[in-house]
Amino acid sequence: MASCAALALLAGCGSADGSGSADGGGGAAEDAGPLSARQAEATLPGAKAAPGWKVTVEPVAYPQKKARELRVARCYEGPEECSKPRVTGVSALAGGRGRPRLDFVLMAYEDAQAARASYEPVWKAWSGQSVEPRELDLGKVGDESDAVSGVSPSLVDGARTAFVQARVGSVIMVTVGEAGAGVELPKTLEKFATLFAERAEQAQGGKSPSVTLDDVA
Repeated sequence: MASCAALALLAGCGSADGSGSADGGGGAAEDAGPLSARQAEATLPGAKAAPGWKVTVEPVAYPQKKARELRVARCYEGPEECSKPRVTGVSALAGGRGRPRLDFVLMAYEDAQAARASYEPVWKAWSGQSVEPRELDLGKVGDESDAVSGVSPSLVDGARTAFVQARVGSVIMVTVGEAGAGVELPKTLEKFATLFAERAEQAQGGKSPSVTLDDVA
């Protein structure tokens, strides 16, 4: 299962160790170097970024070798492609009754060129986790983005799962939403994917990510 299983092993994980490459920041996202594990962790949506939502997996991020060892990096795209990010991080939120569950994955690359080269294979792998996928038009999120919605892997009647992938500079982000019958999903997913992308842009500009859900139209 792509949504819950992507993060199921992370309960109880500690904080990032910050040993990834540091980025001095200050430039545009397209010119930024790789985020450190600490920067990636700060970018992931958590309690401060999403008031009113319950954090089910606290933001965590690790240098790629450790992320693979801990299975934070799920490697749907295969071992060769999975070795390319410098850092991978995850978090998850639940909105409670009448709201979807959301999982977030961040992959930080050496530079924007490396992230652009990995965008298509990563999207093919993640969107391939969807059952009977249909393309979603959520508008432009970040520098480039794609979205699909399909039947939930749980096969519960009426349940749906949707995937949004966006790239901002040297970072690829995947937002996965799962919702039961009658629960609105696309607009919520678009809002959170935009939040995620704007926080990534702040981090690559050398700022502490501060955008919250309340700041996103």
